[in-house]
Amino acid sequence: MNSIDKLPYLGVRYQIKYHKCNLDCPYCIAQWKERENIFDTTSYQLVIENLKKLPNRICLRIGVGGEVFTSDDIMKGINDICNSNSNIFGVSFSTNLVASWKRTIEPFLDSLDTSKLGMGCTLHDTVIKDIDGFFEKARKIKDKGVNLYIGYVALPQKIDIIKQYKQRCDDLGIPLLMNGLIGKLAGVQGADSSLDYPRDYTLNELSELKDLWDSPHSYKMLLESSETKGMLCSAGHQYIYINPQGDVFPCSGIKKSIGNIIDGTLKLQTEDTICPVSACWCDNENQALRIVDKNYERTRTLRIYHRKSGLSDSELYEGYNPSIFQR
Repeated sequence: MNSIDKLPYLGVRYQIKYHKCNLDCPYCIAQWKERENIFDTTSYQLVIENLKKLPNRICLRIGVGGEVFTSDDIMKGINDICNSNSNIFGVSFSTNLVASWKRTIEPFLDSLDTSKLGMGCTLHDTVIKDIDGFFEKARKIKDKGVNLYIGYVALPQKIDIIKQYKQRCDDLGIPLLMNGLIGKLAGVQGADSSLDYPRDYTLNELSELKDLWDSPHSYKMLLESSETKGMLCSAGHQYIYINPQGDVFPCSGIKKSIGNIIDGTLKLQTEDTICPVSACWCDNENQALRIVDKNYERTRTLRIYHRKSGLSDSELYEGYNPSIFQR
């Protein structure tokens, strides 16, 4: 057994606030182009180096923020993690895969130990024209040993297309992980800008998407919007959220800081958190709920977890609060 396997698990989402993107998606929840790019290379390096000093076995997700393959500094930090012998056993990030395979992606993957690497390859088919090329890049990334998934935003107008993407992902052996829409949808043909999501998914849309969703947990959180208030969560104990300045919070929804990773004042909680918020729509955060540990096995990629053996579908939907929308 590797010595770090004996250390307590710590899931980390590090929000770097890198807002440079090479796409302009009409439904972009993050609205990168409207935000100032406040990414700081020095802070980024310090956060990573200080995470390596913690007495924990760390699964790190960098971002979400802009497009990683447009930043040499971010790529270098990921390279250093993958090629160093440290307590960070997994590091993952999101990419839209627009970057050149030969000039950027392949040399990056060939420069590091992919046994530590995870990637979320987000498919933005409203602006990416070469869909076949996207899936081919994903296949080659998997063949390089990366633990990856393909991400897609659940646009209700595209449920039939999602079915096709799900089949392509199944054929490649790559999970399709979806995010629910948050807020109003604009710039997509057939969209009604007066609708507010996830509240306004219709019952028929929810039924069809349920068959396509990656896990019952993600479905309950992101589409049914099960109320999280009162649920047991590892936030602050075995899961933390770090902002660009190194300030640490139990999660992005809990604003009370538990220290700073850069100045060494971080003090992890010794007990789990009883969730104080009503909705948790980011799958980086809601997967810290203890119900995930009850029903699923975690991986080196923060957003990927697999159901434990012997559990039926019906069991995986149990233990959740009703929707905040009280359907």
